[in-house]
Amino acid sequence: MANCLVLGGNGFLGSHIAEALAKKNNYVRVFDRFTNGMKNLDSFSEKIEIFKGDFFHEPDLKNAMEDMDIVFHYISTTNPVTSLNNPQYDLETNVIGSVRMLQIASDYGVKKIVFPSSGGTIYGEPKTVPIAEDAPTNPGNPYAISKLTIEKYLNYFFQYHGMDFLILRYSNPYGERQSPFGNQGIIPIFLDKIRRGEPPTIFGDGSSIRDYIYIQDAVNATLLLSEKNSADKIFNVGSGRGVTVDDLVGIMSEVTGHQLNPIYINDKGIYIKKIILDISKIRMVTGWFPKTDLSEGIRKTWEWINKENF
Repeated sequence: MANCLVLGGNGFLGSHIAEALAKKNNYVRVFDRFTNGMKNLDSFSEKIEIFKGDFFHEPDLKNAMEDMDIVFHYISTTNPVTSLNNPQYDLETNVIGSVRMLQIASDYGVKKIVFPSSGGTIYGEPKTVPIAEDAPTNPGNPYAISKLTIEKYLNYFFQYHGMDFLILRYSNPYGERQSPFGNQGIIPIFLDKIRRGEPPTIFGDGSSIRDYIYIQDAVNATLLLSEKNSADKIFNVGSGRGVTVDDLVGIMSEVTGHQLNPIYINDKGIYIKKIILDISKIRMVTGWFPKTDLSEGIRKTWEWINKENF
């Protein structure tokens, strides 16, 4: 049991982390702006503390940090696509904002920071797959560069301030509560298109390969690692398996019973062709492995999409 602060705890990943922490009887404080309400927290709101605040307002962060043991930093202002349009904003909000937060956490005696990095972008175009944690990092967009920079700052605060950290390089998490309206999260986006009877758009020829991890598997891995005092600080969290976009569309068609007719658009070579994460280290340290296969995870996400009726 610990006092846990989940920054961005009303978002997709953050809300699931907060819920899982509360189920384990931790004291959970969820920090968010709540600009879109608190729907993600409705089912367990009585088990957590709601803290409305602005990540860029220092007094809010200081108040939120009081008496906290672990901070789960799940706030990000950009994604791989939006960061391309405004690298300066990505730097100023994600990197500078995170460094400010780390300094406050250190000053307030926080013991550990848990940070979601990006196994899908931080390595760049790999020479071999699956990709292990010690593979070269060659981020090709501002979002991934920021993630790697924050990783380095986490190590700095550990070395010079003694604040422990855990970095989770997630592949492509998907599942309930992931918005189908953004430009990140192909599975809910495509499923919502199916529900609406609209053709999904595929950038490229459909042959690009990704590693998809169902949200509950990702959360289980996160909690297992956050409870350990491992000398290793960086872990890949994925399925360890790759699937092409075309095959993904085929699985969605089978699960939903709807035939998809995607529209293919030239991706101009800006997207990584193949990402599959090596998850042998996390399995060795914790015994964790993903339990939800892609068809089952998509079925659960499809049920949620229809129940929400966006």
